[in-house]
Amino acid sequence: MSDVADSRWRVLPLGRTEVLRRAAQEAVTFGLIGLVGVLISAIAMGAVIEEVFAETETGIAADLVLRASLAGVLLFGVIGLLALGAVGALTGPVAARQLVTAARRGVPATEVPVPEQWEAATESSAGAYKLLAGVVLALLGLFYVILLFAVLGDPDATGWALLVGGGVLLTAIWSGIPIFKRLVEPRQMELAAEVERWWAPAHRDRAAEQELTEEAVRDARSQAGLGDRLPARRVRAVDDLLALVTALSLVGWGFASHVSLAMAHPDRTYGPSPQLGERADLDPEAERLVDLVTVGGGVLAAVGGLVFVLMLVTEVIIWRVERQALRRALADEDAAPPPHALLQRALRRACPPALRLMFAMCGATLAFGFGLWFITLVADRPDWDTYAAASDQVRALASRGPWVMLGAIGVLGLGVVLGGWLDSRDQALRDALVQRWPVRVDDPTEEDSEGESEGSTEQEGAGAEAPVEGSVD
Repeated sequence: MSDVADSRWRVLPLGRTEVLRRAAQEAVTFGLIGLVGVLISAIAMGAVIEEVFAETETGIAADLVLRASLAGVLLFGVIGLLALGAVGALTGPVAARQLVTAARRGVPATEVPVPEQWEAATESSAGAYKLLAGVVLALLGLFYVILLFAVLGDPDATGWALLVGGGVLLTAIWSGIPIFKRLVEPRQMELAAEVERWWAPAHRDRAAEQELTEEAVRDARSQAGLGDRLPARRVRAVDDLLALVTALSLVGWGFASHVSLAMAHPDRTYGPSPQLGERADLDPEAERLVDLVTVGGGVLAAVGGLVFVLMLVTEVIIWRVERQALRRALADEDAAPPPHALLQRALRRACPPALRLMFAMCGATLAFGFGLWFITLVADRPDWDTYAAASDQVRALASRGPWVMLGAIGVLGLGVVLGGWLDSRDQALRDALVQRWPVRVDDPTEEDSEGESEGSTEQEGAGAEAPVEGSVD
């Protein structure tokens, strides 16, 4: 029984495969966010170009690149969703394999994996691919049906080749669903059974009994004369303000775009197939007003993007300050536990904000590079006369599109390696934290909303607002 009584949670090292898988998952996730950013930017800049730079060489070049970049958004969006599903579906098998390896290496049964690792290894993750593959199949299936009717109406060799190629692609995407369900999932469950035999319920229950709840953390800090306020309070206030400005800027851009389109195209239609209709013949004052509103909306969108980058900088500062505060708390044997929300943030595996921003920029760069390459592919084709207007300068720049994509993929790969290395480096910190203050990691949506709200309302008395030991205001 003494063996069971010593059971406690540990953040076990899960090996290089798992940390790279986790970093790749974040890379794909934020790369997709970057693609969404390209889509929003194309809409915002397209409206400005239409009203201000129409018929100019600069406007034509920018419009062609933006249009072509949307093809990159679609292509890499599909690839990204499938990759995200595949990487997510591998969560369980990889975690189970690494825990089995740890058990076979002789890790004591008293060193119980933290709930996050345990759930990853024992709960099936095959549904992640099924969900996202279903979204992709629905999207591509719609295009495939449209293509099918077009080819049947006017059959030719190219159309039939596209039909066959599209059918093979859809079949390949669908085949991943039974592969993960019937091959990968049973293997994970087999490994999970071995994991459950090594760490018996008695060990897991004993480790769970030592969990430090949010209320227990708050009581311990209260007895030490400390509140629940997170470190870097002033930086957090700036971060909240920047988030508000970003949201207001995007809302203002959306409103300005709607107003300018309503004035310039009063006959536009809505629905499944919206049409702008004819450009209204406005008097000079109305034209100036449309231009002013359009440019104002573009400025708001640009301000929102800039402020968003500044917000990410403040996030990096907060991340560094939190790590410093946690290490100082660990170094002090008599220190009270850090705020529960801070422990949650530290124990949750995630790439630093700067790395996430880099992933998003790589996603946007991929779409941009594909857009440049797309122009070189179709500029001289008679069926794509829109891109025939591309100037020699645009075509020269477009020839570098493949190199832009390769560069983005290379940076993305380096970011995954760096993210994996940082994850491995932080494993020792997370393990030290969970050994001293065994806190369970909750759902990410509750990451710090409760902790920050409570920190601003509770313990406002003298001495109760002292920050975490060693933190920076």
